[in-house]
Amino acid sequence: MSDAGARKRSAKLKSGGVRFSKFTVVGGLNAAVDIGVLNALIWLEPTRDASTLALYNLVALVLANVNSYFFNSLWTFKGRSSNDLYQKVTFAAQALVNIGVSSLLFYLLVRPIVVYTEMPGYLATNASKVISIAVASTISFFLMRYLVFSSKRPLKKPIRRLRKVRRSRRKGPNKAPQEAPVEDL
Repeated sequence: MSDAGARKRSAKLKSGGVRFSKFTVVGGLNAAVDIGVLNALIWLEPTRDASTLALYNLVALVLANVNSYFFNSLWTFKGRSSNDLYQKVTFAAQALVNIGVSSLLFYLLVRPIVVYTEMPGYLATNASKVISIAVASTISFFLMRYLVFSSKRPLKKPIRRLRKVRRSRRKGPNKAPQEAPVEDL
């Protein structure tokens, strides 16, 4: 490998490490929002019902994902962020995956603990929350890195088609051009 190639590779690794460090800091902020909102809801309305806890978790996750979008687009992936329709749609899809994975894991972990043990609800909830955050955040990093804020934009063509369909729906059905009336002679 040439000297220039080695320097380029080293710079790319360093850039990826810095980006992952920023993502980790933003992830910490998101976890604080997520866990803070969940515990605030449990504190305001205590429950051991797994479905209600899952609903509290959902509210916390939505707020954490909104926080994630702002900090990741403005700081972590600043050089790659264009804030256009492609990034908004792919980020929303990524957020749905994050919320789905995290909610499913949270429910699967918290339900047996609150139903079959005497463990305090806040402890069971927070233990389940930490595990679900770790798994969902790892998946989110790769989705944001290689899909949402990717310079290659693998889903650009399907988004363009979607935009074209929406434009044609707004215009309404195509009308055939009217023929000129035939004059009687």
